Amino acid sequence: MPTRAASGCWWCCAFLLLASLSLSARAETPRAELGKRLRRFEIAWQEADGERRAAAVAPMTAAVRSFFTLKLSAAASHLDEAWYTVRAQGAPETPERAAIATAVAATPLLADTTAEMLSLKFAPFYEVADDVAAAAPDAAGLRLSIVDAGGETLVDRRGDWAEIGGKIEWQTGPLPEGDHALVVEHVGDAQTLEIARIGLSRVERLGARLDALEAARGAWPEEAPPTSRATVAAILALLEALAASRGQETDFPAARMLQFAESLAAAGAAPATTIAAAARGADLWLTLSDSRGEVPVRLRAPPAATGPLPVLFLHHGAGGSENMFFDTCGAGRAATLGVERGWLVVAPRQGLFGLPLDVAAMLDVLEDSFDIDRTQVFLVGHSMGAGQVAKQVGLHPEAVAAAVALGGGAAAPAGEKAKQVPWFVAAGAADFGRPGAAALAKRLEAAGADVDSREYPDVEHMVIVQAALDDVFRFLDAVAAEPR
Repeated sequence: MPTRAASGCWWCCAFLLLASLSLSARAETPRAELGKRLRRFEIAWQEADGERRAAAVAPMTAAVRSFFTLKLSAAASHLDEAWYTVRAQGAPETPERAAIATAVAATPLLADTTAEMLSLKFAPFYEVADDVAAAAPDAAGLRLSIVDAGGETLVDRRGDWAEIGGKIEWQTGPLPEGDHALVVEHVGDAQTLEIARIGLSRVERLGARLDALEAARGAWPEEAPPTSRATVAAILALLEALAASRGQETDFPAARMLQFAESLAAAGAAPATTIAAAARGADLWLTLSDSRGEVPVRLRAPPAATGPLPVLFLHHGAGGSENMFFDTCGAGRAATLGVERGWLVVAPRQGLFGLPLDVAAMLDVLEDSFDIDRTQVFLVGHSMGAGQVAKQVGLHPEAVAAAVALGGGAAAPAGEKAKQVPWFVAAGAADFGRPGAAALAKRLEAAGADVDSREYPDVEHMVIVQAALDDVFRFLDAVAAEPR
């Protein structure tokens, strides 16, 4: 575990990450590479036994350290080593490890349905060990597939893995409108390994529709809610970036996002029904806005609702974004578990200076589109997000039904404010955020708050979310069942 001074340095690097790698048109593909490798590890960790989980602590600790010191390629290498450790099949053969180290880039990410060519670029994301580099050339096969949202193969191509030395120009032919995925597989004698899965979107009359959306922004009715304006502006910027094949930190459903932006523009001053419908059972990217500020969020509502929706806010850690709890942190289980309970799940982006809108303000904006149960608002935060949870309880304890702080902490709210909210505070035994979590729990207990405090063996800073989620939701379920 790092010293206190080292931890402080890590947090400084984390804030630099937030400044340079936050989600925008300038986001770079290393974030996507790390995110997908982390998700793959988290899924395998969930299925692993205790011995394999314990063995993964060392490479995962090294991965987190590399991330916070901006050594992203090294972080990916350690993530893959952790994955080898926990996967049921054990470590892959040496030739396959070089394939796993490969990063794949595809262009265009967003294009008109008339586009017929896909360019692929293959390059090592990190240097492999000497024994891997010295291994005999891999005679395995290469399988490229483009699949639609339902998993049906639209077009595929077979070849030799040796042909990836540089670029491949693939004449795919026209693809139908929709959000698809390019799947790159290494086909060996013993097993087939998925090396990459990259989102691709195709849209009919793409250029004309982007121009029309830009024109709609200039003719927006004055009475339109600021959230609609800000959301359409953000989506338009993202689509333009994807059309220019500027890589993003996650795979965005660009075709669906364009349709949603068009619907928002058409709704004008009355977008509530449009927003609520688009979020039912599907991820929705909004920029919540009022007169005080705006904050990008990713949210998902249950497919059907019979009454007011409880709200679960998920606050990411340093170097993350609104996508982290949905894609990588806990492999997206927190969002899934919340929606399964019939809750509206909302992950806001936290920047260098915190949240531009606090929880109460976000609820006010969300209430314009969703029927919300404001007596059932739950906050979950990881690492820096744990500190944000403590801050929000301090600001608006009356708005929060329960608070969860994982892998971190901050100054506890003042006594009376802390006592109004039940708490779940947890960290891993190998978690560098453990001292902060322990200090938060101690301060809360001293203030007379109801605190469920836990420490998880053989768990480090990143895995604490996955390790604690079942207990977290048992805690939240108990709070939700209490009369308020």
